[in-house]
Amino acid sequence: MNYKLVCFDLDGCLTERDDSWSFIHRELGVWEQAKKHRKLFFEGKIDYQQWADLDVGLWKGTPITKLNKVIKQIKVRPHLETVIQELKKRKVLVIIISSGLSFFADRIKEEFGFDFAIANTPIIGENGKLTGECDVKVKYDDKHEVLDFILNDILVAHNIKPKECIAVGDGENDIPLFKKVGYSIAFNPLNENVANSADVVVKNGGLLDVLSIILSKL
Repeated sequence: MNYKLVCFDLDGCLTERDDSWSFIHRELGVWEQAKKHRKLFFEGKIDYQQWADLDVGLWKGTPITKLNKVIKQIKVRPHLETVIQELKKRKVLVIIISSGLSFFADRIKEEFGFDFAIANTPIIGENGKLTGECDVKVKYDDKHEVLDFILNDILVAHNIKPKECIAVGDGENDIPLFKKVGYSIAFNPLNENVANSADVVVKNGGLLDVLSIILSKL
């Protein structure tokens, strides 16, 4: 297979923390309330848009400058720059699909040279503070549909099919994407279900291990 694109999850795959949402909640002192929202979602009592709005609602009135300072504490994994450079040398497109936060995903995109990034956007008011609303672009379980959108609307000129893509992820919400693409890598998977859903598993490894696998498939 001639793979033309690699799609990365953000939280936990490209970063050393597995959940930027939870990290921000803890830093802002609202983690206990956020845990209740999480429980409601996984019990099926609210949908993802409601969950996102409730969570971002906990940050209402927070200046975006403060949120950016919190985000800057989240470190990317070692060798990320090398991985992206090596893939770009081989004319492979690299994108981020994340149910995390857009201002974080966009920062990583610009800093390391990803071709595209999509995530969820907390709305910022004219006063530079969060309104408590969220523009959800990536739901918990629809990354496969988001990939279709990107290929058909954003990267349409490249004429890439889902089976010509490689996906790298670590969570349950990456499984639908694993099933959609031509090759999938569970990178330090959070549970056995994720591991069993991928073509190959990297446990207790780093991004250079992921790169080695990708290069072997090109």
